[in-house]
Amino acid sequence: LQDIREAVETALKEGKTLAWFTKELTPVLQAKGWWGKQEVTDEATGEISQVQLGSPYRLKTIYRTNIQTAYMAGRFQSQLENADDRPYWKYVAILDSRTRPTHRALNGKVFRYDDPFWGSFYPPNGWGCRCRVTALSEGDIGRGVKVESSAGKLGSTLKLVSEKSGEMREVATYTTQHPDDRTGKRQIVVS
Repeated sequence: LQDIREAVETALKEGKTLAWFTKELTPVLQAKGWWGKQEVTDEATGEISQVQLGSPYRLKTIYRTNIQTAYMAGRFQSQLENADDRPYWKYVAILDSRTRPTHRALNGKVFRYDDPFWGSFYPPNGWGCRCRVTALSEGDIGRGVKVESSAGKLGSTLKLVSEKSGEMREVATYTTQHPDDRTGKRQIVVS
């Protein structure tokens, strides 16, 4: 894990690419036995199964997740520092065939920067999230942008985080109109 962490930190500091990240880490993980398929014994059941320890796909996921999280943390801090001039934040999703319905449902929603919504739903929201937040001024709001409140729409639920262990965790929820329902009758719960 230390090798991965150091590679992520270097990529962030020096603006290294995914290709560099993969080229650097693959031989290190191979040398340490953290690459390819291996047999693993489940301690509880004694069952033997094949697991994939390392792959280019896994390194891509690690790289993108860490770079996106660091980038959005920096944006969050910058937007907080500028909240006096731009106190409204707009959720922006990439709208394509890979966008989850829950992220599409949040696209275009505008809340004040201090609305409790942002405590749980500032991107990234889950693996592969490509969403972002745009800060808006009073002048932007004057152009017909609707500012919402999360009051009465936030909640929590238990979510399965590991099928293998059955582990459940409490996660925040937000209830809003389903993005595919123009009638406004169908709701979607974002978590």
